[in-house]
Amino acid sequence: MYFESVAEKHVLSLLDFERSNKAYFEMSIAPRDAGFYSLDGVGYHVSELLYLQQQKRAWGYVLVDEQQNNQIVARANIKNREGHKAEIGYRVAEEECGKGIASRCVSFLINEAKSMGITMLTAEVMDNNPASEKVLIKSGFNPTLCFRQKYQHQGTLHNSVYFELAL
Repeated sequence: MYFESVAEKHVLSLLDFERSNKAYFEMSIAPRDAGFYSLDGVGYHVSELLYLQQQKRAWGYVLVDEQQNNQIVARANIKNREGHKAEIGYRVAEEECGKGIASRCVSFLINEAKSMGITMLTAEVMDNNPASEKVLIKSGFNPTLCFRQKYQHQGTLHNSVYFELAL
């Protein structure tokens, strides 16, 4: 498996990744707009990521498994860069969970951020996603804030925990 920067060549495989894992992702995060799950929707998303990368404000990556016909098994991103601070996020295919891939994504993002001169990474996780909290803590992130009932997801209000990692 290897990471690649998101590029136009990934649109079809990224669409497949997002569609195949839509129900799984939506169990713990807010759903994307329905228009996202189309060739135009993912194409626009990739174009937006490329634009933000040119602006040095966000970077998107895919984790590709060459043993599975170069299928995308995870996404990882650095976004909302402001000065030396940025936020990370990641998504792992349901069938790949429990294999250390989320930890691999976070480790990769930490190294990429360091190479860009970023000195503080943040992440936010809803309390219905303990696996993601565990990955962040294992990777050295510290919970610094709890936002009570910040998000409504599937009819339930959820707390969210804000994490930080000084690099």
